[in-house]
Amino acid sequence: MGSLPVGISQFLIQVQGDRRHQLLEYAIAQGHGVEIADFTAPGALDDGARRAELVSWYRSRLREVEGLIGFHAAFRDLAPSAVDLRVRAASRDRVTECLDISEELGATYTVFHSDVSMQILNPDSLSQWVQRQAAFWREVMAGRTAVLLLENCAEPDPEITEAALDAIGLESAGICFDPAHAHLAGALWAKARAQDAWASPGEWVAHLGRSVRYLHLSDNDLSGDQHLAPGGGTIDWEGFLAALSDCGLSLPAVIEVPGVEGARETEQYLCGLGS
Repeated sequence: MGSLPVGISQFLIQVQGDRRHQLLEYAIAQGHGVEIADFTAPGALDDGARRAELVSWYRSRLREVEGLIGFHAAFRDLAPSAVDLRVRAASRDRVTECLDISEELGATYTVFHSDVSMQILNPDSLSQWVQRQAAFWREVMAGRTAVLLLENCAEPDPEITEAALDAIGLESAGICFDPAHAHLAGALWAKARAQDAWASPGEWVAHLGRSVRYLHLSDNDLSGDQHLAPGGGTIDWEGFLAALSDCGLSLPAVIEVPGVEGARETEQYLCGLGS
């Protein structure tokens, strides 16, 4: 594939679903890391037998992985910043469950989605959202060994992600930056605000700097979160990699493109941009 592009320390393959075996074998053969994503599905958590089967399988196979181990936690319907205390308690239970599995499997990083919504456009609402985020994550991470990574999802700009991380205030917390989410969400919020421009993924990196600890890589053409291979959408990947380099960052990067062929295509494209 050639040498890694500047700004990326290693590739990780996201492993889940029916292609689990094939994807893991590819990661092992290439010397890549692995991001476990099977436990994003509620069924894998609520079915005790299925959960035990998956945990056992990963514990036996992860010994063969040379690279980093990451864990993508559940995200559907979770609301860490919920005003309703019962909703927040349900989210805490699911988050705790995922952290337990992540630690059992020896993952270094555990990724959770943010729960940003249109309501935080109001400055007062944003401040309250940040405060609830901080209280929630400080509570659930108490005594934990895993590194907490918050992934940008619907945030219109990096200041919101930065504010949440600063308020959490834990050395063991950082950002999983998804350039495809920033690209798409920025465009959608700009349209809602009747603006013509929004922060590019490279500008996000320049703003957040060393708070970014980990990457999720895919592309889109602004029509949806398509999970295209980089180069298949409209993200400026050269500018993004240059921003990583300018910040002195070299980060683990999860390929979030379906299948082994998607992983190969991603590697070939990014490595082809130069080291």
